[in-house]
Amino acid sequence: MEAEAIKQALRAKGFTFALVGEAIQVNANVVSAVCYRRTTSNTVAQAIAKALDKSVSEVFPDVVSYQQPRLPRGADRAAKAAELQQLLAS
Repeated sequence: MEAEAIKQALRAKGFTFALVGEAIQVNANVVSAVCYRRTTSNTVAQAIAKALDKSVSEVFPDVVSYQQPRLPRGADRAAKAAELQQLLAS
């Protein structure tokens, strides 16, 4: 969806960039920047998609980073590292 279409769809549901930002504790400018593709944020993209009752890939089909699985962090990252070590040792 283009930024203006996102903005209109949010308004139709009674939301604004400011309300989305407030709900996830970020500035409305960040929400706007994500919509206008000036920056990326999985958190903001997911919030917008939920507000519109759509998937992130429906709202932002052109943003490759939203389509790829997130890299593992914390305990998941340690598990993946151990998996790789075992693989390399064999």
